[in-house]
Amino acid sequence: MKDKLRPLLAGVLAVGALIAYDGLAHYVSTFADAAPWAALITLAPVVGFALSLLFKHAGGLAAMLGAVIAGALASQVWPYLGSNLSSLYLAQYLSTNLALGLYFGRSLGAGQTPACTAFALLLHPSPSPRVLRYTHRITIAWTLFFVGSAVTSTLLYLLAPIQTWSLFSNLLYLPSLVLMFVVEGLVRRLALPREERHGVIASLRAYQASTRATADGQGQALTPRISR
Repeated sequence: MKDKLRPLLAGVLAVGALIAYDGLAHYVSTFADAAPWAALITLAPVVGFALSLLFKHAGGLAAMLGAVIAGALASQVWPYLGSNLSSLYLAQYLSTNLALGLYFGRSLGAGQTPACTAFALLLHPSPSPRVLRYTHRITIAWTLFFVGSAVTSTLLYLLAPIQTWSLFSNLLYLPSLVLMFVVEGLVRRLALPREERHGVIASLRAYQASTRATADGQGQALTPRISR
């Protein structure tokens, strides 16, 4: 029972942390008298993630050196960032969405396997032409979603009040992402028969199993290629 509740609890905590982070980011972006500690908290996950990647790929000494450099840079640029944090959040938002848009978009190129098709192949080694067509179109949809989010955020930042931009980029982004998953799930039910479709959870589990096998030397590259 505990094993079943643990993933659910982890998911609830992760969602709660994301909501709290977005709320703090909105507060810091739109209120000129935002407390400095709030700004530091909203920046901490980004710095922590960067340092964890550095630790994983370059070792503890490099991560410690990176932390020292990050602290020195923060002390120098904090006076500027303290009054321009919204621009930093814009850069963070754009980098995330453009990176995801590039990931899905590049997989649509000649000789590549669309990202959603690669996820489907983890569950269906021999997918039907209908599944291939559907996953190709869904990959296009996700590409448009991330690129469209980045473009919309940029236009709002340049043309609309900062409160409007922050509402879209900080508070409405996660709901829009959830809505995209819900709509895609409904479309999948209409487009594919039961035996040829799997939910997001099953796809994520297959992805994690594949990456673990690759890391342990038991598998090859995650993304297979298909002939067209």
